[in-house]
Amino acid sequence: MATFKELGLADELVEALEQLGYESPTPIQEQAIPELLQGKDVIGQAQTGTGKTAAFGLPLLQYVDPSMEEVQALVLTPTRELCIQVTQALRAYGERKGVDVVAVFGGAPIRDQQTRLRSGGQVVVGTVGRVMDLMSRHSLMLDDARFVVLDEADEMLDLGFFEDVEKILARCPGGRQTALFSATMPPPIKKLAESGMYDPVTIKVKAATLTIDTVEQFFVEASDRDKPDALAEVLKAERPEQAIIFVRTKIGADRLSRRLNDKGVRVKALHGDMSQGSRDGVMIAFKGGRDRLLVATDIAARGLDISGVSHVINYDLPNSPEVYVHRIGRTGRVGRSGRAITLITPKQQRDLEAIRKHANTDIEPWSATTNGDRPQVKVPPVESEPPRDEELQPRRPRHTKPRRAPDQGARAKLIVGAGLGAGLEPKDVIEAIVANTELDGEDVQNVRMLERFSFVEVPRDRADDVVAKVNGKRVRDVPITLEVAGR
Repeated sequence: MATFKELGLADELVEALEQLGYESPTPIQEQAIPELLQGKDVIGQAQTGTGKTAAFGLPLLQYVDPSMEEVQALVLTPTRELCIQVTQALRAYGERKGVDVVAVFGGAPIRDQQTRLRSGGQVVVGTVGRVMDLMSRHSLMLDDARFVVLDEADEMLDLGFFEDVEKILARCPGGRQTALFSATMPPPIKKLAESGMYDPVTIKVKAATLTIDTVEQFFVEASDRDKPDALAEVLKAERPEQAIIFVRTKIGADRLSRRLNDKGVRVKALHGDMSQGSRDGVMIAFKGGRDRLLVATDIAARGLDISGVSHVINYDLPNSPEVYVHRIGRTGRVGRSGRAITLITPKQQRDLEAIRKHANTDIEPWSATTNGDRPQVKVPPVESEPPRDEELQPRRPRHTKPRRAPDQGARAKLIVGAGLGAGLEPKDVIEAIVANTELDGEDVQNVRMLERFSFVEVPRDRADDVVAKVNGKRVRDVPITLEVAGR
């Protein structure tokens, strides 16, 4: 294995790495750094935890001229959390060279970020939405950004940011050097690489700890209404040392954690709408073993590398086989065995079969007896009925009027007549629908935000009702209109 010096890095960067305690390059660093130092475009297919920030960050910093005030490099990230992590890393790597790294992201005063950009900033790390906003205000000029990085490109795609990514790339110099890093490579990302990169070198690296060979995998079938009770039964029987419970949405994370905590099951939530301080506190407590159960969204849990996780529970089925493998790879680490349990509805059997084939693995039906002789622990039921004979009671309906379960298989796309330009975020659209209809957060999916419009999917048989009840409502003091797409 080569040393950082042998990879061709400048002395001040090598010294910074030594001071930070970096001893030798990871595989992605060893392969990507020489290619990037030679000026080549690079596609890195790598998971979180492989060292990719240093892989693109060190060559980027080597090229940057601290004496020039212009923005010379841009790193795009899908989330505020990743933006902050990358910024902190680049500042640490480039401290000896004197490179100014500026972070721009939503949820913070834009005027402060405009001030930072006016006073310098050779490297800008930003979320897609905030970069677009600053460009529209002429506060961020990318004419000299000759090094561009797309970090976690698959997450940008999932969040609906890809149109804006293409617009941002169009504002950067044609002769730029581009690096794209993604855990997966769906067709839109491949298409972007073909159109926006020049003869890229592709590097594929798997995280050494990301394996499912040591993970026993099971599934539990339950209706949407019975999933909370099914989860409680799993926790009661499994008695995990530490478990991450994955959900699809931020609203779902809050709702599930409240429901469990109200009934005496101590859990903490982790999602992108929490303040940075709150997220840090939850992460530290969980990593330190002080909290046993964590309800988290996929994006918030990125970078959560904990060897003591005994269980991963997919409360919501992941949206792709790749995400499933990535989720359950968080258990069964460091020579230990782990258990992964996925809750599915009857209509999701086909999705589960796709995961089985993709991962080339067995996922067996779960029951309390599949856990061998593991000691049992009493977990109170999620609903209001008290336990009887130490068993969970059947769930009683919570609604005073009948609520017909939506057909999750048939969905309709709605057009929302407001978007990023009006200051809206995906959670605003979801909350407007949930607050004015009988749908919950899990029913509202695939929110995609554009500058003037947004798109959202709801159960097809509820689409007209959603339009009728939400049309004309004000969100963040912005009146919104809804219509069913294609009509």
